[in-house]
Amino acid sequence: MTSIIITYINEHDFLAEALQSAMNQGLDQMELILVSNMSVLSKEYQPLHGSKLNFKFIHEPHPGSAFARNAGLQQASGEWLQFLDVDDLILPGKISGQLALAQGAAVVSPHKFKFLNSTTQPSKWLPEDIWCGILNSGLGSTSSMLWHRESLLGSGGWSVNYKSHQEYELLFRLAATGHQISIAEDWKTIVRERASGSITLNTKEVRAKEGIQLREKIWKYLVQQRMDNPARKNAFLQYLFRQLRGLYRIDRNGAIIIYKKYFTGEKFIPDQIGIPFYSFLYQNLGFARTERILSSYSNLRNRYLPFLPTNH
Repeated sequence: MTSIIITYINEHDFLAEALQSAMNQGLDQMELILVSNMSVLSKEYQPLHGSKLNFKFIHEPHPGSAFARNAGLQQASGEWLQFLDVDDLILPGKISGQLALAQGAAVVSPHKFKFLNSTTQPSKWLPEDIWCGILNSGLGSTSSMLWHRESLLGSGGWSVNYKSHQEYELLFRLAATGHQISIAEDWKTIVRERASGSITLNTKEVRAKEGIQLREKIWKYLVQQRMDNPARKNAFLQYLFRQLRGLYRIDRNGAIIIYKKYFTGEKFIPDQIGIPFYSFLYQNLGFARTERILSSYSNLRNRYLPFLPTNH
C-alpha cells in the first residue's frame, strides 16, 4: 500500500485539485491522509468519510509543515509515502513509475514549476551524484519525491527545526546514515506559484539563511568524512552563491561575511544566474560591487517603471 499525505491549512481552492490528482494515480492499494492545522474538515470534503476510499483526516494543532507531515507519517500504513503539498499536483502514473524503481529510503524525481501566467520551468536536476544534488538543491522537491515509511520513522521523521529546505535536510540525514536514494528521471509533479500565502514568498530571509546553514552543515560533514571532491565543492559553492545573492538584498553585511569565508581565493565562476554579463561583472568587480550595482538598478527600475509610457 502507498499512503498519500496532503498537508494544508485552509487552502480549499488548491485542496480540491490536489485531492483529484491523488485519486487519479490509479493505484490498487492506496491510503489518503489529510492533515490540517485547522480544527475541522471543510464540508465539501465530508463525503470522503463515507466513501470506499481508505481515508483518514488528522488535525495537527502545532503549526508548521514538519509537524503536519510527521502527524501523517505516524498514522500512515503504507510502505511508501507520497507527501503532497496542497498547492502541488502529481500527474497520473507518478507514484507507480517511482514504485517500479524504488529501493532504499527515497526516490527522487524532477518537477516543473508553473508560474501564475501558466508558463513552466523545469527544476534543477543533478542526479549523477546524490551529494551534488543535495548540496545544489538538484533532486526535485518534497512532492516530487517518494519516501519509505520505515526509513523515515527510523531517522526521526521531518525536522521541526527547519521551516524550509526540509526535504533536503531529511535526504542528508538518510544519505549520511547509509540509506540508498533511488532516481526516477521522469517529471510528473507540478509545483505551482501562489499569489499569496506561500511559505516561499513569506519567509525569504529565513529560507536563505536556513538554506545556507544546512549546506554548511552538509559540506562540513563531507569534509570530515573525506568525501569532498571538486565537483561537490562546486555544487556547494554554486548553491551558496545563489542564496548569498538573495541574502545580500536583506542583510548585506551578513552576506559579505559568509561570502568572504568560502569564496576568498577561489577561482569561482557562477552559473545559471540568468542575468546577461553577470559573470563578466562578477569577475571584474567582485561580489559586493556587482550586487550593489544590480540592487541600485533594480531599485531605480521599480521606482520609475510605473511612470514609463506604454504603447497601446
